[in-house]
Amino acid sequence: MICIYSPSENIWGGGQVYIEYLCNYMNDKGLSAVIATSEPKSFSCPTIKMDSVLSKKKRLLDSHSFAKRIKKEGAKVIVLNDLSSLWLAPIFKSHGLRVVALLHIYLHKKNSAGLGYSTFEYHLLRASSLFCDKVFSVNKENVSAFPVKVEFVGNFVSPWFFGSTTMPKKYDLAIISRLSKEKNIPLFVKLIENLNSNKAVDIKALILGRGEEKDKIIKAIKSAGLEDSIDLQDWVDRAELPSIYDSIRCFAITSYHEGFATTLLEAHARGVPSITTKSAGFCAEFIEGYGAETGIAFTPEDINSTEFQQKVLSLIDNAESYYDDCINKAKLFNEDEVLGRITHGVELLLDKNQKVR
Repeated sequence: MICIYSPSENIWGGGQVYIEYLCNYMNDKGLSAVIATSEPKSFSCPTIKMDSVLSKKKRLLDSHSFAKRIKKEGAKVIVLNDLSSLWLAPIFKSHGLRVVALLHIYLHKKNSAGLGYSTFEYHLLRASSLFCDKVFSVNKENVSAFPVKVEFVGNFVSPWFFGSTTMPKKYDLAIISRLSKEKNIPLFVKLIENLNSNKAVDIKALILGRGEEKDKIIKAIKSAGLEDSIDLQDWVDRAELPSIYDSIRCFAITSYHEGFATTLLEAHARGVPSITTKSAGFCAEFIEGYGAETGIAFTPEDINSTEFQQKVLSLIDNAESYYDDCINKAKLFNEDEVLGRITHGVELLLDKNQKVR
């Protein structure tokens, strides 16, 4: 059995979508995989329920007993989902499990926005990677962040997300995201304010998501007088997302940091070009340096630049011309290319485990 360890709670984002699809992909390929979670009903794949390990102390205290439990249930490999669980690698390794790390967020020290890891946490995570048999990363920047080999696999978009449409565009710019601090959505609001300061322009925008920053975002919208320009909507069922992307001309990511955003690939799969902050992990390289250009990478300071604002308006006006390039680029990151590489790596570890026995 392969156990994918997910300590997160009350969060449903790209990382959770990723491991759900990975779990189902592994099972479809004949491997027995489950997700260990305190919220089994939130996943549409095989799961095993564990106690809440939201606090780091609880995560540490429960790790030994949990390792013993899954060993008894036949686990041979544990996949530690993201940096929040990487530091437990030595413990699971000590119980004879093959350890795989699947990293989404880029490992870096705390930045000016207060996001990132303390010096102690930073070095602890780097040291913990030495106890992993394999390290995969959704974000390319992690390749140089660790003392061990990190294999960049990227993110993926599933076949069902592709499709053509004649749906009329309702929004010029949209952001689909958790409403959390690291997503820096007030920057998006400020960008819309700046674009609409030109009286000849009337940009209509969408913010779709939920999270702890909602009240702050509502306040920012009201403060800027953009109630008629920005629609703030709650999260929708995943099956409805293609039609949401089809209603927008251009997609935006304003995050302080990212891995390789699922939403960026989803937007491209629907033929929608994007703008993204340069700090958003592989997202910036993906749109500007990976094949044909399909958007604009920018810094927060750029939104005050008339030149940048004109580039964004031009991207919006010419969004349809990027349609084919966006779709073709998204197709490069398919399930077999991404999830298949991870699955193959785990299969090799299972073979090694059998030889050791």
